[in-house]
Amino acid sequence: ADMTLIVATLGPGTATADDWRAVLLAGADVLRFTASKSSVEDLAAQAIQVRATAASMSLDPELVLDLPGSKPRLANTELLDLGAVSTLDLLRDPAPQGASPGGPRIGVTGLGPSARLERGDVLLVGDGEDALEVVEVLTDGWRVRPLTTGTMGPRRGLAWPNESVRNESLTERDLAALRLLPSSPFDAAVISFVESAETMMTARRALGPVVEGTPRRLVAKIESRAGILALDAVAEASDAILIGRGDLLLDSGVLDLHQLVDGVLARIGELPCPVVVGTQLLTSLQDGWLPHRSELSFVCDAMSRGVSGLMLAEETAASREPARAVSLLDALRGRYSTASRAPLLGRVERSC
Repeated sequence: ADMTLIVATLGPGTATADDWRAVLLAGADVLRFTASKSSVEDLAAQAIQVRATAASMSLDPELVLDLPGSKPRLANTELLDLGAVSTLDLLRDPAPQGASPGGPRIGVTGLGPSARLERGDVLLVGDGEDALEVVEVLTDGWRVRPLTTGTMGPRRGLAWPNESVRNESLTERDLAALRLLPSSPFDAAVISFVESAETMMTARRALGPVVEGTPRRLVAKIESRAGILALDAVAEASDAILIGRGDLLLDSGVLDLHQLVDGVLARIGELPCPVVVGTQLLTSLQDGWLPHRSELSFVCDAMSRGVSGLMLAEETAASREPARAVSLLDALRGRYSTASRAPLLGRVERSC
């Protein structure tokens, strides 16, 4: 097996050329650009700058565009201290104005007309770090009370507790981005919430006719139990698999997550494409000096078992010292992943 590669997600914590240099020097091999909170056009412009910065260092990282699909998201643009509010209103209107007797009013995007919640339902925010309980059903939304006291970041995703809302793969926005991929600075695109090979074939058709020297590589992000069950067929239709542990936990529940992820790691040698695992690998480094022991154990075990890549998310996208997590993974792979380094998706020889 090839050496485990390090995928670093760019975000507010890695927004300048100095940040990119630090992360690349620390050992990042692949840089991930997430389109859940930024336009594809803005990310493409940033990717051109990143590639120029890397070239000045005689480095050539792979750049991947992560297409978000569709899931319910809060529409707030500012941080919200949940410990400072007793309730808040979540509204179907994505852009509500002002406040209410129930506290802050926050719109929710990605909802269809059938979206419903009942009193006592619990919404999980982000990857489950915060939770909101429905205390009242309003005519235009829901009043909720925080069950946690964390600080809720902008535009966080919501895990809906019933089947009235389903996460969607390949939205019209995603398909439009795929049509532009061959002429973009990205080497590959990540497709979210994949649960079938047909989704990946639809994504390939959106890329258009094959043109030599253009990027056409697609990564399937597996984030649900259904995606795990379809793993073999999806892997055959993909250039790589990304196990997104954040949404996978929300879908599978706390009792089954380990078994599902471990089952994929046990089959690394059998699958026809590289396997990457991501989400909350070294989150403790955002605030602490040493990683949590459980984090350390997982990443070392994954490397020892031949995982092709480990993806850092908030650790590099929102950390004050994004290079720290990359440096640690780089040191660990020197011990636990001893094969030679090779590109995750293969290098594209660009025609332009």
